[in-house]
Amino acid sequence: MTEQQLSTVEAELYDRQIRLWGIKSQERLRAANILLIGVRGLGSEIAKNIMLSGINSLVILDDGEVTEEEPQTNFLINQDSIGMKIADAVLVKAQALNPLVKVSADTSDLATKDPKFFEGFTMIIATRIKTDLLMKIDKVCRANNVKLIFGDVFGSFGYSVSDFQEHDYYEDQLRLVSKKRVLDATETKPEKETVNVKGQIVYPELNKVLILPNTKQSVDHIKKVKRRNEYFFLMLILLEFRNRQNRNPDIEHKEKDIALLQDIKIAVLDLYGFDHHKLNDVLFELVFGEVVPVCAVLGGVIAQEVIKAVSQKEVPINNVFLFDPVTFCGKEETVA
Repeated sequence: MTEQQLSTVEAELYDRQIRLWGIKSQERLRAANILLIGVRGLGSEIAKNIMLSGINSLVILDDGEVTEEEPQTNFLINQDSIGMKIADAVLVKAQALNPLVKVSADTSDLATKDPKFFEGFTMIIATRIKTDLLMKIDKVCRANNVKLIFGDVFGSFGYSVSDFQEHDYYEDQLRLVSKKRVLDATETKPEKETVNVKGQIVYPELNKVLILPNTKQSVDHIKKVKRRNEYFFLMLILLEFRNRQNRNPDIEHKEKDIALLQDIKIAVLDLYGFDHHKLNDVLFELVFGEVVPVCAVLGGVIAQEVIKAVSQKEVPINNVFLFDPVTFCGKEETVA
């Protein structure tokens, strides 16, 4: 039996989802080898969802250690795991979610990885990394036809950005089809019929989507959209903060971190010519820590996009998803 073929046990286990998206899509999932970078609050939710979908293998890469606070936001970690490597600590509960999936931990530093390490995966999911490293990974992915999705949760705000390159998908659509009537072959009667339609989305490289101050790249293609969502710029501000501080905003340094976020806001919004009043500084009060329900929502969205991209079933988001920290609604944004 090849990796693409489903065993009898798998067919029974995944029966409900096979009915939903079909045997071919499930076989594509069965053959998928996924790399998950970062398994904190958001990463644990992503891991849960893609494990249950029935992929072939999952490599969890995280060189961090379990702190006293970690079990509060990460349901894959026990209280007695404090001091362990996070990737090792989550293995037992992760494997229990689906014993048919091969799960392994990698506790090495992502920055030390040889580019060839990324070439063998079907899909890479990245969280909690700086943009310079993200761009290097995206370049390797594009050279080897590996799909990439990147996301984070900052407090009650979250987002994801996809680069599925030239992505083909299949979508079921209801269409009116003229059929001849049985009693009178000369007459036709329109009837609704489900048709499997092929489509394609061409994604831009991430270095054309996530453009920060001092990168010396043109943002004219992004500025063309007059009603750009303000949370797109909040995402860029937070990424720039991580690039500068090598960490996320920390509640222990709240006053200092908010002051830096305000300075970065000026640089980012000036770069894009965006009205400063449309992005309220009050939002910076909402970006500390990882709010567990937001991790659950965004983890579901990212896992859904992974499943759609791998299975080629249904239309994926093109190409940015933003989770509103005030209304708790999700919004799609196309940056091309």
